Amino acid sequence: MHEAKRTGDIVQERYEIVGVLGQGGSGITYRASDRVTNRQVALKELSLRGLSDWKKLELFEREAQVLESLDHPGIPQYADAFQIDTEDDRFFYLVQNLAEGHSLAELVMAGKRFSEADVQQIAIEILHILQYLHALSPPIIHRDIKPQNIIRRDDGHIFLVDFGAVQSVYRETITFGSTVVGTYGYMAPEQFRGQAYPATDLYGLGATLLHLLTHQHPGDLPEQRLKIHFRSCITVSDSLANWLDGLLEPVMEDRFDSASTALLALDNAPLDSTQSANSDFHPPYGFKATVATQPQPCEQPMGTRILKARNHHRLRLEMPPVGFRIFVLLGQTVGGLCRRLFQKGRWPGVLIAFICYALAHEIFNLIILGAIAAWAIRGLFMKTCLEITEERFTLTYEIFKIKRVYSSFTDDLEGVSFDPKSYNFTLAQILHRLPYPPVVLHEGSKTCTFGILLTLPEKEWVAFEIHDFLSAKTDFKH
Repeated sequence: MHEAKRTGDIVQERYEIVGVLGQGGSGITYRASDRVTNRQVALKELSLRGLSDWKKLELFEREAQVLESLDHPGIPQYADAFQIDTEDDRFFYLVQNLAEGHSLAELVMAGKRFSEADVQQIAIEILHILQYLHALSPPIIHRDIKPQNIIRRDDGHIFLVDFGAVQSVYRETITFGSTVVGTYGYMAPEQFRGQAYPATDLYGLGATLLHLLTHQHPGDLPEQRLKIHFRSCITVSDSLANWLDGLLEPVMEDRFDSASTALLALDNAPLDSTQSANSDFHPPYGFKATVATQPQPCEQPMGTRILKARNHHRLRLEMPPVGFRIFVLLGQTVGGLCRRLFQKGRWPGVLIAFICYALAHEIFNLIILGAIAAWAIRGLFMKTCLEITEERFTLTYEIFKIKRVYSSFTDDLEGVSFDPKSYNFTLAQILHRLPYPPVVLHEGSKTCTFGILLTLPEKEWVAFEIHDFLSAKTDFKH
């Protein structure tokens, strides 16, 4: 190990060393101040002279390449990478935005006790990060999920750090003879064979959560045939214990196959009420129910394809495409517009419309066909997802893997409403793609609409679920 730099040293005439964040066998990570942006950064340094084998340099370079391509709020953003040559050495550097907070390992060392609610919330945030990483092409496998690599900010936000063991080429995960990378106790059995899959990261997450609950290294817990027997060491609900079993199965085929599957199973696992009551986790917002039109209680519609995942801290509603029902809606839209146009007293407008059509029928045909095609594509392929967490709510429209995302602070939500009579078949509303009443989120002076193509019972149910979730959060806070 080479000698660490001193506080105040300047690297690359830009980064001023503030202190040492971590030190291992292959490098040193500093807290540094970026003199250009005046931001705190994490500066990772690797000495060529201090390398015990070339694999460490390969992993370092791979980490830089992978981080440069990532964009997720739970992963500190890549800032820079460079190398500096001296008379007797070559230093490699990687710069990231600093994840403020303390690692879960530091919190355990300080004596913090994590309740079931805390553990569940941490699991949800890590699973969201893993969902993002594993959905990339090719998938990104972290391979070193452990308490030291998870940073928890004071407000509870979670960061996943240290991608030095990352595996980015999927074909490498199915070949033998790869370098064994990971940390004993947190490594899935297949990692000892040099293999890694998305489910491998789930095992590391399960072992990490056990450490939070037991304050013991997972390798020290009772084990039989590679299966950790943890139930006698923790006091949690049966549902959470069963879920942890799904993460920690030694045979990969018996484990949850993806972060999405694990997340859905966790959302459906009821939280132990005593754990929730004793939790020191407090949501940072309150729901201000100031909208006059409040959704009425209603049951989930029969046959709906909307997927709901809900627990104390998160509500997720996934709305799939409406499918061929879009053509029924198109017919209703055209019929409704025709009824409006041919009402008494509208004949002059209809006559002008026909004259305009006769003069430029080709352009009108293109506009009409384009509008019909846009609606058909939207109905057949567009997925909508609303997610509300402690800090933010996010509305995502996705079609052909192209996403349009709106996100804002949950604290700014003042209510949700749905009024079946608020929209009619008017030309202006059809041109604005709103001939059907949407669900409306009220955010101060702004409104956010979605769910236009859902059935009326589905819209009523969705609006009620949002209202009920946010109202419950207010009651929990107070």
